[in-house]
Amino acid sequence: MATLERIRSKGGVLVAVLIGLALLAFILTDLLSSGTSIFRRAQMMVAEIDGESVSIQDFQARVSEMEEYAKLNSGQSSLEAEMVNRLRDQAWNQMVNEILLNKKYEELGIEVSPAELLDMVTGSRVHPMILQLFRNPQTGAFDKEQVIRFLKSKQYDPTANFYWSFVEDQLINDRLYTKYSTLFQKGFYATNQWVESEAEAMSKKVDFNFVVKRLATVPDEEVAVSESEIKAYYNDNKDHFKQSASRDIEYLTFDVEPTEEDRQSTQELILDMKKDFSSPDINPQQFVTNNSDIPFNPLYLKPEALEPEIRDFVLSASEGDVYGPYFENNTYKLTRLVDVAQLPDSVKARHILLRINPQNPDEANQMADSLINLLNNGADFAELARQYSEDQGSAINGGDLGWFQQGQMVPAFNDACFFGKKGDIVKANTNFGLHIIHIQDKGKPTTKYQLATLGREVTYSSKTYQDIYSEATRFAALNNTQEKFNAAVEEQNLVKKYGRNLQKNDRFVGNLESPRQLVKWAFEAEEGDLSPIFEFGDQFVIAVLSNITEEGIMPLSAVRNRIERQLINEKKKEKLIAELKDQKESGKSLEEIANALESEVLTASDVTFNTFQITGAGTEPSLVALALYSPLNEVSEPAAGNNGVYLVQVTNKEESETDKEQIKLQIKSLLNQKVSYQLLPTIRDKAEIIDNRSNFY
Repeated sequence: MATLERIRSKGGVLVAVLIGLALLAFILTDLLSSGTSIFRRAQMMVAEIDGESVSIQDFQARVSEMEEYAKLNSGQSSLEAEMVNRLRDQAWNQMVNEILLNKKYEELGIEVSPAELLDMVTGSRVHPMILQLFRNPQTGAFDKEQVIRFLKSKQYDPTANFYWSFVEDQLINDRLYTKYSTLFQKGFYATNQWVESEAEAMSKKVDFNFVVKRLATVPDEEVAVSESEIKAYYNDNKDHFKQSASRDIEYLTFDVEPTEEDRQSTQELILDMKKDFSSPDINPQQFVTNNSDIPFNPLYLKPEALEPEIRDFVLSASEGDVYGPYFENNTYKLTRLVDVAQLPDSVKARHILLRINPQNPDEANQMADSLINLLNNGADFAELARQYSEDQGSAINGGDLGWFQQGQMVPAFNDACFFGKKGDIVKANTNFGLHIIHIQDKGKPTTKYQLATLGREVTYSSKTYQDIYSEATRFAALNNTQEKFNAAVEEQNLVKKYGRNLQKNDRFVGNLESPRQLVKWAFEAEEGDLSPIFEFGDQFVIAVLSNITEEGIMPLSAVRNRIERQLINEKKKEKLIAELKDQKESGKSLEEIANALESEVLTASDVTFNTFQITGAGTEPSLVALALYSPLNEVSEPAAGNNGVYLVQVTNKEESETDKEQIKLQIKSLLNQKVSYQLLPTIRDKAEIIDNRSNFY
């Protein structure tokens, strides 16, 4: 320690030099030994948030975690591309918020204790997320026992442990932000002066007459706005003209669609398959699975559930007969009658679910046989379900599943119930485990038909695909500049499409399928460049980059007209205010002023502080304020609104008592809402955030 202190006190300059040399040597060694490792690290940075770098690996790990959670919640093994994109956006927002907020939590000493977390999970203030996740499926009420069982299971179940870790993070982040935002809410206060002002305004109700001189009555030529005034306004209000980076493109699509030749080819193919499909030696389900674009439907259907032509077919057909081909939904089809059975519409059953151990699959069968033996000797099914069933949702009710229709359960379970007899106790294997099923009751049986439909969708052939690609390639080769592109579009009467104001991370352009690569190209190209030929779904796309807008302040040329219009309107208001002021000071009545202005007197009734629109004026807060605070029966001073300048004469004024405590509560509620809606966006707006996601996705 003493040596360290001596170095600190006496060797400051030497240490600084040594450290500087060491750092320089480290940097040079890194560059020389690994080439461009520093630059590679920069290239792998997906974001820099308030000075903190985030690598693509860290970000993708967060995305992957959210994907796994989504899969567990939905029971799906994979996610659609659009869902993955939404999860990426969600992960981004969550990551930005956490980095920005965690610094503030640390500065203020805000944290969530283990006791608080436990209270949110099983205590007196259970978090809404937990209330939603752990509901009794029968009653819909929160089930604390489910939570406790789940927490115990995560000790030996990695999936449950992952799931809970994810949920726990959400609970902690939500509680931290609640504490932080509450500090802001507590810091806002409705002062007595504010309450008095609101109470006075809200206590008033007026009827009034008014005259309006609209801005449109003053020709633009009568007011002059100089270039220096426009520049001064622009320089003083640059914050109003911020813009994000964007791109505009124009593009053509070459659609790959089936030709008449493709249709005939598909029809001939289905005709060739009819003989094999009709053979009594084939398994219809397997044949459909191997050869059809339509999956096999194992359900038995009533005649009324079938299309009319298929209904007519099954009512007169024998098992094995085939109908078709017929054309439906762009598909040529053959339908075979597979089986006819007497089946009920619904079944009532209960079950005991046993988990199958992959290391010892016979264990579940042995347990099931033992339980069935007990049941056959008079054991109580409900008690055994409560004791042994892994389906905790039904176990609490003795395994009861109630009444269910055909197709509501997985196939093996469904068939065991609908083809079994009332009172039977049977076994069924599903992907959930091994079920012991008691068929308690069955509805009245009716005649139902099982069908196998072989379908081949009409799609484009490889020849059609190559023909369209050749057409797109030829167009791109002959029209390789923006001028030639536009000239060819006009000459050939082609339909050009537009992508306006594309943002760096956009994933949509018109109706194109997954056009992310087109957006990335637009941000890498130069204005006027033609794109390569992109393939999105069944379309080839050729685009022109027609405009580039860089992030920053819009140039004066882009906003000049807007500024000029605003300044013209302000000068019109000044001119009209002076004109109406002269009329008012002349001592004329409101009617006389209206006549002099070649206008008319308009009337408004029951106007209060909360009045949104005035008939004849539109949305004019200035007019409402002018009327509420003008003296009774006097012509007011002129006031400028959005669309014109107004004179008011109040004809009736009523004042009522207001509940100041209620007003105070309303103000406080409004302030709390502003914190809820504006706190986080404000923090993000003030932070420096570099978003490089478009480099990776």
